[in-house]
This record gives sequence, structure tokens and C-alpha cells, in this order.
Amino acid sequence: MNPASELRLRDIATSAVLTVVPDLPLRNAIQLFVDAQVSCLVVTEDVDRPVGIITERDLLRLVCAGYAEDKPVRSIMSAPLLTVREDMDFSSAQALLANRAVRHLVLVDEAGKLRGVASETDFRRHLGHDLFKAIHCLGAVMDPSPDMVPPEQPLARSLELMASTRRDHLVIGRNGRAEGILTERDVPRLMARQVSPERLTIGDVMSHPLYTVGPDITVAEAARRMGEAGLRHLVVLDDGGRMLAVISQHRLLERLGVVMMEESRSRLENTLDVVLETTGVGTWEYDHRSDMLSRSRGLAQVLGLSGSEIHEPLEQALLRLDPGARVRVGQAFRGKLAGSEARFAVDYQARGGDGQLRWLSVRGRVVERDAAGQPVRSAGVAVDIDAQKASEAALRTSETRFRQLIESLPLPISLLDADQRAVFMNRQFTTTFGYTMAEAPDLESWWALAYPDPAYRARVRQSWDEAVRTALATDYVIRPSEYSVRCKDGSTRIIEISGVALGELLLATFFDVTEHREQQQLLEFSNAVLRRISLGVPVTEILEDCCRRIEARDASIRCTALIVDKDGHALLHGAGHTMAASWRSALETAQAPHAGHAEARQVSLQAGPDADVVVCWTFPVVSREGPLLGLFALCRQTAAPTLDTALHQYVDATVALAAVALERAGRENELRQTHRGLERAEERLHAQLDELRRWQQVMLGREGRVLELKREVNALHARLGEPPRYPSVDPAGEHP
Repeated sequence: MNPASELRLRDIATSAVLTVVPDLPLRNAIQLFVDAQVSCLVVTEDVDRPVGIITERDLLRLVCAGYAEDKPVRSIMSAPLLTVREDMDFSSAQALLANRAVRHLVLVDEAGKLRGVASETDFRRHLGHDLFKAIHCLGAVMDPSPDMVPPEQPLARSLELMASTRRDHLVIGRNGRAEGILTERDVPRLMARQVSPERLTIGDVMSHPLYTVGPDITVAEAARRMGEAGLRHLVVLDDGGRMLAVISQHRLLERLGVVMMEESRSRLENTLDVVLETTGVGTWEYDHRSDMLSRSRGLAQVLGLSGSEIHEPLEQALLRLDPGARVRVGQAFRGKLAGSEARFAVDYQARGGDGQLRWLSVRGRVVERDAAGQPVRSAGVAVDIDAQKASEAALRTSETRFRQLIESLPLPISLLDADQRAVFMNRQFTTTFGYTMAEAPDLESWWALAYPDPAYRARVRQSWDEAVRTALATDYVIRPSEYSVRCKDGSTRIIEISGVALGELLLATFFDVTEHREQQQLLEFSNAVLRRISLGVPVTEILEDCCRRIEARDASIRCTALIVDKDGHALLHGAGHTMAASWRSALETAQAPHAGHAEARQVSLQAGPDADVVVCWTFPVVSREGPLLGLFALCRQTAAPTLDTALHQYVDATVALAAVALERAGRENELRQTHRGLERAEERLHAQLDELRRWQQVMLGREGRVLELKREVNALHARLGEPPRYPSVDPAGEHP
């Protein structure tokens, strides 16, 4: 059999519950009590939904009040119905029976459907006899019954006595001699027989002979015999056969519940003592009238006090405290700081028996007052928090070091709470962006400062919120994203923002990638220019593109490129058409090529008698061999001490690229001139060759005619019989 601590109602309940519908006539319900020998009927609707219950006690009440057998069950059932979950533990269920003064618990499942009924008999049956050994005294479970009812007493009066006193039995007899018993179990039988209580006596219907036991029987044995006989009551007789009391099943369970609670409380108290001692927690009491403080053994051990020091006047105890805390602690104990609820809590250091100071956290309240409402006795606990205080001190030291580390990091850092309020910003944050925590106390304020453009701010908000949601749903790490942040000084920086979720806090880190992106853009710009140079794009187009890119970096700048003419005597406009013509004219006049142009310099120009002074920065474009190739000029009407560093880098790169482009253009021009010279020489050579060929053809034609004449002369001499005139010409017309 399972121990009581492991039992659940489902383990002991009767699952085969006898149920009736609300419209069933009462006479049918009474007959079911008799036929099935049950102590209750559960009234259900929709087959298995309990709505009420009828017990033997309900029937007793009906007998006394009068009833009509054709009435429906719903008119007399007990409702609303007390139901419990079938997984309720045994001890809780037994306590519920006692507290609600009921003898049946109806079990239901999560859907409210009927699953069983647990009665007092079910409880007793599953407890086991050995458990009743915890009740050592039989007198604790005996009901000293009032005077026995004489057998001749009318049944109607007897039933009314049971109902009015809420007794579940009456013992019948006289002169101390018990003759029979009437219980609630007999009521359904009487109703089924339709007996008339007014016409019968209790002796006519009592159950007899009685099942009796002696006063020396143990409680466990009484429970065993009750179970074997299937009874709910045992009559206790003395050695002379006179009735002493009645042992009832209800009283057995009631007393057992008390014993189990006492044992449980005792175990809890013992466990609590052990826990208090092992965890450094002690209890104390303070008598306001005698000004005496009493400590528990555990508290005395914490402080290392001897047995004689457990009880001592409060003034003596206060001497163990630091002088600065004595007044405050004394007022707390004496109730001056208790307030309307008469409670107090105070932490202080007390010196123990070893002379060392230990931190204690003391909590207490007034537990007893006199008739005038003045405190008489206070009680509470004292917790040894010395280790906690040491840990807190170490934690504070660690936090201080951590904060100092975060403060000294060259990386901007901000810590936000769950409400998106700024908890911390390090120095580098203010150094980088210029904003203090007072200026950006929360995320909304930061967004308004860092992203002044509403459209861009909306995109940033959407991107950041999505990144945070993704982090919380995965690994709590916010992936880096780049944003253009407006600083307090008006500059814009490219910032890579990332972070990590730390519980309800959010740690955001800011990495300035402005210079990196500048270098990347500068490299892309240089590669693009070099690519155009390699493709043979005209140098004026290349220089024009360079001017546009420089002006895109600063809207107040106007850029132009001047190129040295072919004679090297003048600077001519080569690119940059956004600059005012008067500015270019003044610049071309003032910047004649000379040796001073080897370095960049700042000059002032005045485009006319009444014109404003224009500040210009000139950057010479010099070839590798030294000659000046051209000049880049950046002008703005508003004076400024220097050019922006990033813009200066762009100009330096532009000057170097322009030198390459102009040198290449110069070499290509020289090659083109050389090529044109070669082409003209080749044309003259071809003309000479043509003339030579024509002369050759003429000469060859003349020689052929001479040979032909020589052959004709030789032929004539041959016809005259004379030797040939020209022996070198053979007769056949071939050379010899």
C-alpha cells in the first residue's frame, strides 16, 4: 500500500459512481440507496457533468422536515457541488473534508467531467491499519456520547435529535447498558419501508446486537475491526459491560488528520531548525518590558557566543555593535522605527565572541501588545550576510574596474534598459559624437539628434528594430549595420553599430568606419580614373570628372583645372565649368607658371574692383621629370582656415592622377606628331619609288627598240651576203 504522502484521490476514490438525473423522483433515489448500499448519489446532467449530491444526511433532514416521494431529486440535492481535481494529494483532500465539514469529495477532470467519489470510508480503507498506530491514546478517538436514548422514545423525536445536533448516531439503552444503535446509514432503509416515525419507537428500528470493544484496545486494532465488520461505529464497554463511549469512523479520521498535521509540523520545525543553523539564520525575541534580548542557539553559533550570552539586556547587546549603529538599531528593536505595521528591518555589523565584526540582516515585528496597545514582545530572524556583504564589496570593486575599463575603451559604448533609456555612455561616445547622456537620455532623443532627416530616421528605426527582434529570437547578438550619424559639431560620420542583448539590457557598440570608407571610396575613385586613362578617354573629360567629384565632397567649393599650354608660357582652362568665369579669369591671370608652383598654397583673388575676395587653394600638377603640367584650384567665397582632411586627400589623389593623365596625353601627342612625320616621309619615298619605276619602264622600252634595229641590220647584211654588223646580237634575237 502506498504511503499517505504518495496517494492521490484517484488512487482511493470509487470510480463506479452511482448517478441520477435531476428529474428522477425521490422515491426512486431512496430505493437506490437501499439496493446499492451507498452513502451518496451524484446528480448529473449531460451524462457525466455533476451538478449536485444527495447524502444520508440529506435524507435525515428530509425525514424530519417531511417530504413528498414524487418530488424530483433537484429539489432536495445539495448544490452548488464541491468538486476537486482527481490528482489532489491525500493529505490536502483529508484536510478539505475536515475544513468544509463534508464526508464526500466529487472528483472531476480538467473538462469538469465526473471521475469518481471519495468518501470517509474510502479514506479509512486506503490508509492502512499501521498508520493509526500514530494515535497512541484510545480516548482521543472516543465520543463520550450524551445520555443513551431509551428504546421507548418515539422515532420522530430521535431523528430530530440527530438532525439538530448533527450527530451521525444514537446509542439506545438504559441504566448504562447499551442495547442497540441507530445511524445515518439506517435512514434510507426506514424511508424505503415508508415507516411512520410518529408511530414507531427507536427501539423498533435500532440495529442490534451491538459490536462492542473493550477500553484496552488500541486505535489501530479498532480501525482494523471496524474495517472487517464494515461498520462506522464501535461501542466501547468497560469491564462491567457498561458503555463508556463510541468510536466513530469520522472521529478516527479527524484525529488522524490532526496527528498527521502535528507530525508534519514537527518535521517542518526540525527541518527548519537544521536549515536555519546550516544557512546562518537565527531567531530572536525581545521583551520590551524587561529590555531583554533572547537569541536562538543557531544565532548564538553564528556570533560565536557562549551559553550565558544567549540572553542579555538589549543595552549589553548593543555594545557589540559599531558605535555609529547603536542608536539606530536600538530604536528599531524598541519599536520607534516600527511604524503603523510594527515591523522593522535593519542591517548592521555586530562583534562576535571572537572579536570579529559580522554583518547581520535583522527582520522583526511586534507579536504581542498589552491592553493599551503598547508592544510587549517582538520576534524575528537574523541572517548572517557577512559573506554576502563581502561578495557585494567584491562585486562593487569588479563593477568599478569594469566601468573604468569601459570608460577607457577607445570604442563608443552605450547601455540601454528595457524601456530604451540610456543607463550608461562612456567618454568615447561623447568624444566621438559630442552628445552627452543628458542630451540623449533615451533612444528617441538619440535618433532625433543623430538622424535629423525624418525619412532617413524612419529607415534607421525600421532597420534597428528588425535587427533587435532577430537578435532576441536567435543568439542575442545584433549584427553590424552602417548608418550615417550627424554629430553635434555638424559633421557626418559613417558608423557601424552593433550590440548584444544582456537580459533586459542592451549594450550597443559604435565603430567609426568613416576613414575606412573614405579610403575605400578614394581607392575606387583612383581605380576608376586609371581605368579611364588606360581606355584612352580624353584628358579633358578625365579632369572634368575629377572636378565634379571634388565639388561633390563640399558644396561650398568650386573646382577648376588649368593646363599649361604647349609652349609652357600660360595656364589655360582645361576643366571645371561650375566656377564663375570672373573667378577663372582672375585665377588664370594670377597663376602664371613659375617655380613657386611646385608646392600647394593658399591665395586670395579679387574678381573685380567691387567683387568679394575669393579664397583659393592651388595644387600644382607636376610631371616626374619636373616640368609643370597644370594646376588644380579650389575656391570658396567664405573664408576657412583649412580644407577638410578628407577633401585634401581627394585633391592629393586627383593631382597625382591628373599628372599621369597629362603625361600620358603629352606622350600620346608626341607619338602622334612623330607618326605624322613618318607618314610624310613614307609618302615622299613612295613618290620617289613611283618615279623610279616610271623611268625604268621608259628605259627598258628604249633598249628593246635598239636591239630590234640591230637585228634588222644584221638580217639585211645576211641577205647581201655580208657578215653581221652587230655580232653581239644573234640572229635568233637572243643574247650570246
